[in-house]
Amino acid sequence: MEIKPLDFLIGLSLGLALGVGGAVLVSRIRGWLGYSETGRLRAENRVLARRLAAKDRHIGRMLAETQRLAERLGQKQGVSQAEDTCLKKND
Repeated sequence: MEIKPLDFLIGLSLGLALGVGGAVLVSRIRGWLGYSETGRLRAENRVLARRLAAKDRHIGRMLAETQRLAERLGQKQGVSQAEDTCLKKND
């Protein structure tokens, strides 16, 4: 069976039109459902969950930085205390 170019173009254009029409229809239906109370609450919940995760990451980074600075300060303090101890013994 031979497929004629005209039949191919008609099928292609019909498939394209149906695909675009279906996509528009689905987006309209989702748009109507998105304005419901449940949809708005779900969207708000997603936004709040993202913000909470971002804050948790920020707090984790700040705690790691604080711990790193405290370790450095502790090492410097340890060196200073050792020097003070040596100076007191020499006096």
